[in-house]
Amino acid sequence: MSADIDRDDLSHLLGLVAAHERWRGDCLNLVASENRHGEVVRRLLACDLAGRYGDYHGRDLRQRKYMGTRYIVEIEELADRLVRELFHAQYAELRALSGHLAATATILALTRPGDTVLEVDRNGGGHRTAGKLAASTGFPLTVRALPFDALAHTVDADAAIGLMRETRPRLVILGSSTFLFPHPVEVLAQAARELEGTFLIYDGAHVMGLLAAGLFQAPLEDGAHLIVGSSHKVVPGPQGGLILANDGALVTRVSEAVHPGLIANHHLARVAALAATFIEMKASGRAYARQTVQNAQALGAALDARGIRVVGSQRGYTQSHTVVVLPPPSTEAGTAAERLEAGGIIVTVCALDPSLGGAGLRFGVQEVTRAGATVEIMDDIAGLVVEALGSDRSPGTTAGKVREFVAERLSKRPYDLLRPAEAADA
Repeated sequence: MSADIDRDDLSHLLGLVAAHERWRGDCLNLVASENRHGEVVRRLLACDLAGRYGDYHGRDLRQRKYMGTRYIVEIEELADRLVRELFHAQYAELRALSGHLAATATILALTRPGDTVLEVDRNGGGHRTAGKLAASTGFPLTVRALPFDALAHTVDADAAIGLMRETRPRLVILGSSTFLFPHPVEVLAQAARELEGTFLIYDGAHVMGLLAAGLFQAPLEDGAHLIVGSSHKVVPGPQGGLILANDGALVTRVSEAVHPGLIANHHLARVAALAATFIEMKASGRAYARQTVQNAQALGAALDARGIRVVGSQRGYTQSHTVVVLPPPSTEAGTAAERLEAGGIIVTVCALDPSLGGAGLRFGVQEVTRAGATVEIMDDIAGLVVEALGSDRSPGTTAGKVREFVAERLSKRPYDLLRPAEAADA
C-alpha cells in the first residue's frame, strides 16, 4: 500500500536547506571550529558507503562483523596509512564520530572511579570533557582545573607541575577551543613520567591541521601519551574524531572504549571522505597551514590597529588559526556577535578569564584561507568587522559589502586540489 508524499513539507525542507546554503555562502564565516568541504569530499559523504556497516573488532581492520566489506577494508587501510603518515604517528584510531567522543573514549579507557583528572577550564577555553562526563553521567571523577596564565593564554607550567605532584592525577588533558599558543607539553610530560601512572593527553581538536603540517607543536614527540582531536577545523574534512599514539598497548585500550563502548557503526562514507582529505593535505596542507597562521596574525594586528582589544597582543596575537578579541566597551560578547551576524560575519562567543572580562569573540581564519584569503585581505576583513560592530552602522549596509567581498575576493580555493574531474581521471 503506497502513501502520498507530503510535497509541501518536502518542498519546505528543501527550500530551507537551499536558503541556508545561499545565506552562508554570502556570509564571511570566521567560526574557528568549521571549514568548507571540497566537491570530492561532498560526493564521498553521499556515496553508497553512507548506508553500509563495516564494524571490526579490536585493532585488526580485517576482522569484520559484516559481510560485503571487501572494498571497505581497503578503504580503511588506506585511511589508516595516510593519517599515520600525515601525523607521523605509529598508531591511529579513526572510528570516533567526533573529537568529543575521541576524548571521552580516552577518559573511559584510562581512568577508574575516583581518579583525578586535571584539564583546562573555561577560562582557558578548555573543552572540559572530563568535567562534562562526570557531571552528566555521574561517572565518579575528581576533576580540577589546570592553572592557566590568562595573559600568556596558555597553561602555567610551574603551577601545573605543582598541582600534579599534589594530586597525582590519572590524566592531564591539555588543549583549548581558544588555542592561541602552544601548551607546555614537554615539561608536563616529564612530570607525568616522574609520577608514574599519569597519562598526558593532548586535545588538539582545534589545531590538528597545524600539527599535521609540522607547525604549532609536536605533542607525541614532546612526550604526550595520546593525541585526540577532530577532523573538520583546520583539517578540512568530514566531522569526526582522531586518536593518535606511538604506544600500541595504550591505543588498544582506547580502541576498546571506542568500539564497542561508544561506537558501533562508524559511518564509512566519513572514513572515505577523510582519506580524500588526507590525500589533499599531503599535497597542500603545509602551505595551507602556514598561510592560515600568517592570516590569523595579520587579522589580529589589523583589529588591534583599529582599536579592538586582542587577547595575546603582547605575544604576536596568535600562533594558530584563531584570534580572540574582547567586545567593545559596554557591550556584551553575545550582543557583539549578534551585530556581526546581522552584518554577514559569523563568529562565536568564547569564555575568557574574569581578568579579561569573562567572555570574548573567537575568530578563525581557516575557512577564508582555504577560499584564497591572503595577509593583504585580512586588513579588509578587519575593516568590515569594525564597521559591523559600530552601533551607528546599518547592519544591512555591512552585509551587502560582505556579500560583495566574499563573491569577489574569496572564490579561489587554492588549497582544494581535489577537483571532481581530476578525481575521475585518477
